[in-house]
Amino acid sequence: MPSDLFTTSYLGSFAGLVAATYLLVQFFKEPIRQHLSDWWVRLLSVFIAAVIQLFVLYVGGNFTVEAIGLAVLNAFLIAITAAGMHDLSQPTNSPPVATNNTILSANIVKPQVPDVSPPITTSAASMQVSNEPKDEPPAVPLT
Repeated sequence: MPSDLFTTSYLGSFAGLVAATYLLVQFFKEPIRQHLSDWWVRLLSVFIAAVIQLFVLYVGGNFTVEAIGLAVLNAFLIAITAAGMHDLSQPTNSPPVATNNTILSANIVKPQVPDVSPPITTSAASMQVSNEPKDEPPAVPLT
């Protein structure tokens, strides 16, 4: 078991930022939803991602105007990725589709990849088994 679960080098990576943002947003999401709308949760996600990045920049000694500007832009990318990670971890509850007064179950559509490989063909001659010894090469006609 690792002795350090989160390190500044891990938080400086894309995966570390997404994981920390996801965990913190999940922790604070319900209290915010009780008093505010879902839109505030999205802003919280961007804010948390920016704070983590600024912390890593400060600790790493790269606290420049350029790095701060990029951290703010990257905060949106991290927040969207953390939200996508949340969407992947949750089961989908798509509503049933109604058509002509008939309720159908929700269909999961998976795209099918067409088989574009050429067919494998073998000639009948190559399928025949001969009992002749194969020690001698076949005779070549002289011309």
